[in-house]
Amino acid sequence: MTLLYFARHGETDDNARLVFQGQGGKGLNARGRAQARRLGERMRKARITTIISSDLERAEETARIVGNACSVVHSVDPDLREVDVGRWTGKSHEDIAELYPEEWAAWSAGLDVRRGDGETYAELAVRIERAVARIVAMDVRDPILVVSHGGSIKSYVSKLLGVSAEGLRALAGVGNCGLTIVEHDTRGRVRLHAWNDTAHLEGLLVEEQTD
Repeated sequence: MTLLYFARHGETDDNARLVFQGQGGKGLNARGRAQARRLGERMRKARITTIISSDLERAEETARIVGNACSVVHSVDPDLREVDVGRWTGKSHEDIAELYPEEWAAWSAGLDVRRGDGETYAELAVRIERAVARIVAMDVRDPILVVSHGGSIKSYVSKLLGVSAEGLRALAGVGNCGLTIVEHDTRGRVRLHAWNDTAHLEGLLVEEQTD
């Protein structure tokens, strides 16, 4: 059995400003680092011995902070990156609504559109599945921490549950440093054990933010 703890990265200034980061963006802000330290405390108690993260700065910084708490050096997998939002990268909600009104309206309505010529959520789910398959194939017996992104985690779990990309919004948002736990058992079954567990983040939670 392989138990995967999926964690979204800690908060960034772009998250707080509702700016789309996609595969761009920078590292954590002060609250994000505090969130990552809380996550580290929880993962130390879970006896995490393997940490794999997206190679984007905000995810790697989160993984390093958690790794310091657990005495684990993380590795990276680019397939764990956030969805590519193309020309939306670095722009605020207001900017997008003005510059790309048709795409904004479609996305706001829950349609799986290719934002700014980037990726769709369906394509993202396939990419994340590919990364998860490699991680599970490592056959690590202790729980594994996978540090990724809100859109990535939602897309993976939605596909796991048989929810279409257009049905992503049936799942609540993933909080910064919130945990989603998935089990891959020896019979090939995959089970969701927890969604967006934020019990370790008391006093540090914020509203759902942009991917």
